[in-house]
Amino acid sequence: MTDYRHIGRTMVRALDPRLTARLRAERERREILSARLRAGTIAVVGPGSGTGRSTVAALLTSALARHQGGGVLAVDTGRGGGLHARLAVRPAGSTEVVLAALGLRGATTGRRPAVGQRWLRERLALAGRAMLLAGPPGGAESPVTAAEYGAVSTTLSRWFPVRVVDTPPLTGDPVVPAVLTRADRVVLVAPSDDRGLRWLADCRAWIVPLLREPFDRIGVQVLVCRDARPPDAAARLSPGDSGGVPTFVLPFDPALRDAAALRWADLSARTEEIILDIAAQIVRDMRLR
Repeated sequence: MTDYRHIGRTMVRALDPRLTARLRAERERREILSARLRAGTIAVVGPGSGTGRSTVAALLTSALARHQGGGVLAVDTGRGGGLHARLAVRPAGSTEVVLAALGLRGATTGRRPAVGQRWLRERLALAGRAMLLAGPPGGAESPVTAAEYGAVSTTLSRWFPVRVVDTPPLTGDPVVPAVLTRADRVVLVAPSDDRGLRWLADCRAWIVPLLREPFDRIGVQVLVCRDARPPDAAARLSPGDSGGVPTFVLPFDPALRDAAALRWADLSARTEEIILDIAAQIVRDMRLR
């Protein structure tokens, strides 16, 4: 007679080491993400439109905000409104009104800020748990410019120590160097195909001279799967292809396909796990000891 209880105990013992290792890894990741962090900027960059850059920036912001609360601010420096489309739960923008109130734009330029944290949070609370400095799609508000970025980042760091900055595509836009030269961490995003692997190498060569520290120390690379087919190029990724930089593959997820606002509850379990791993990798060395 088959002893199913014995079989069950045998299966549990066989699985236990893997379950234990997974639970330990999840606990470590949770501790990293929940720890107090030093103030810092995380720049999210990519080679072109439609590569998933704004999606990764939005996911990273959401992941950090779930553990760090309202101290996380997402900043959109691009003109397409991609970060607003991905994060905002209200149609209004915040760039113009906030920069003017801080004396960083318009007729109030040069004046001392006449607002405090409560007012700022009311204007920036466009994205649920995270704060969002961005204009809506359509170009109704001008994004933060290269000339403004340094002052904007320094001023807002007083209230929002962790800032995730979505940049325009890596082209001639001067705001990209302005962001990268001040970045504490960098996330490089590309598609998970052969073209994406070539772009990784080209982008690394472009951004490395702008960084304050070696890219393999402060950088993370994310390859985004755009459809349900297996990411052949990503599967063939070698240390040479990755440049020795931690590299993650974000799987295809129907919840990420549309350009509408992301809902964390709609993400697949695999997507959630990968983005939390990415977030933990980024902030691991930003923890206050």
